[in-house]
Amino acid sequence: MNNEISPTVPTQNDRIMAALAHVTAILPMMGIIAPIVIWATQKEKSEYVAFQALQAIVFQLTMVLAWFAGMALYMGSFFATFLGMASAGSSKSIPIFFFVPFVVMGCMMLGTLVFIVYGLIGAAMVLQGKDFRYIVIGDQLKRYLQAN
Repeated sequence: MNNEISPTVPTQNDRIMAALAHVTAILPMMGIIAPIVIWATQKEKSEYVAFQALQAIVFQLTMVLAWFAGMALYMGSFFATFLGMASAGSSKSIPIFFFVPFVVMGCMMLGTLVFIVYGLIGAAMVLQGKDFRYIVIGDQLKRYLQAN
């Protein structure tokens, strides 16, 4: 016999609110406002929506922090390229490190796309009423909330 309390099935409104919290990942930086508003207004009404919105907040904060780290890396590689080119002197060939900033920017764009798609997957799953959890974030957040 299972002694766990069965989770309540989220209502259609709960699923829509939770999906809205996740789908705002398509608006990097500005999209974090909606999950904050959803969490603040729904935390007393629905545990499901509150948890999904809180996950979306942490996920999007992670996306913003990753973007800032990527920009710092990009700027560092950009300046390193110019320093390297200056030290190379009048060499006619283009040094390999000239392409590093382009690779970094490409990785940032790819990473942003992955974050957005993952947020949309979360939105689709909660819209279906499933208990979606982001890798690492979901389990860590659940343990933190249960401890408090």
